[in-house]
Amino acid sequence: MITGAVLAGGESRRYGRNKALEPFRGERLIDRGVKALCGFCDPVLVVANDLSLYLDVRAALVRDVSIRQGPLGGIYTALLFSPNEWVFVRATDMPFLHPKLPDLLMEAMSGYDAVVPMCGDFYEPLLAVYNRRCLQHAAELLERSERQIVKLYKYIRLRSVPEEEWRAVDPDGISFRNVNYPSDLDEH
Repeated sequence: MITGAVLAGGESRRYGRNKALEPFRGERLIDRGVKALCGFCDPVLVVANDLSLYLDVRAALVRDVSIRQGPLGGIYTALLFSPNEWVFVRATDMPFLHPKLPDLLMEAMSGYDAVVPMCGDFYEPLLAVYNRRCLQHAAELLERSERQIVKLYKYIRLRSVPEEEWRAVDPDGISFRNVNYPSDLDEH
């Protein structure tokens, strides 16, 4: 089994308010994120700095171990509290998840510490799968105040998934669309 983790600890500076609580197609973004993982993950965690905002979410709530450490801190926290070796991580501001994409990522896990899709030449680290073996390296980076997730990749066995590979199951790339501004909700 694999643990799911919705990272909801961001400050939503560009958005102007907590986007995890924003309604989209009849439900909040946080609820969409959790629901998308429930079909193949057990348990599903919500990782955030302020858990009081999510008391009504149907997931296990986990407070960031180190607040204000960005998404790398959220991934570290999810791995630390996961009862499973693997964690499927997704950002709360990604309202869609193509049902075949998780299978593609999970089928590539064997022999690696993380499976991360690429969008062009860039990693998409917040829709990826991480193994607990990443914990020590993530901790060391956070101790040095190095919060960029991509810095973790030089210390682990990384399986990058090129765009042409994931587009075979998600041709429109809907899984990688995210919400940064209120107007982004209107475009989806």
